[in-house]
Amino acid sequence: MIRWSLVGVLVLVCLPGIVVALPRATKLIRERLSGMPGSRKVPPLAVLVAGQSIQALLVTTALTVGGVVASRHTSLGAPFFEALLSGQSAMSEFQSQVLPALALGIGGALLFLLAYYLIFRPRLDVDTLQAMDSVRKRAGLWGRVLYGGIVEETMCRFGCMNLLVWAAYAVAGRSLWGLWLGIVLSGLLFGLGHIPTYRQAGCAGTAWFYATEIVLNLWAACIFGWLFATHGLLAAMIAHAAFHVVWYPFDRLFAEKVPAESKKVAT
Repeated sequence: MIRWSLVGVLVLVCLPGIVVALPRATKLIRERLSGMPGSRKVPPLAVLVAGQSIQALLVTTALTVGGVVASRHTSLGAPFFEALLSGQSAMSEFQSQVLPALALGIGGALLFLLAYYLIFRPRLDVDTLQAMDSVRKRAGLWGRVLYGGIVEETMCRFGCMNLLVWAAYAVAGRSLWGLWLGIVLSGLLFGLGHIPTYRQAGCAGTAWFYATEIVLNLWAACIFGWLFATHGLLAAMIAHAAFHVVWYPFDRLFAEKVPAESKKVAT
């Protein structure tokens, strides 16, 4: 039986992130439609906003329902939100999750930044760097914290990872490797899911671009996935949000210093 109250709470928690992301999403759609060949008329803004809102809510709700169903078989859940619904001590759940989430979130972000700025970013061409910086700038800090930290974790960890771990357990029984298979596969999907937006923004489809998106997003997803598995959904949300808070000032600084020596066409 589906616990609809938990579905409702998680979707409700995602609403601010969905709303914050709407301007960027609708702008990308308008740019895509206006750039298509022929005299295709771009729909009114109200139509685009309504369509994007409905799509985001449907996808979020569907993956949340999938996560609620799968969690009965995987024991991967959202104990903080479940405590809120049951009237139990949500504060104790928060206290047990916040410290490991901040420790792994901030520590993982620092390693992520070292890899990005020392290994991957210097090997990306100027056009790709400018496009990537532009996408993140348009998202803004609140968009990255609320959409990335809450909406993406609800969809990718609570929904997608839960379903993949359930499938792995069904095939080979409950095991650590089955858990990690779900973490890694959902992380790969997480990384691949970022590629269309960046390509639409003008990133060149080079080997280093794909490596950047897949490797670094997989690293982040392994941290969030492990926290989700060992502590709960809130821990993954906090860690993801912390990633963006730590990255944001570096992003602003380096976006103004796109290296002129960057390769024009990376291979």
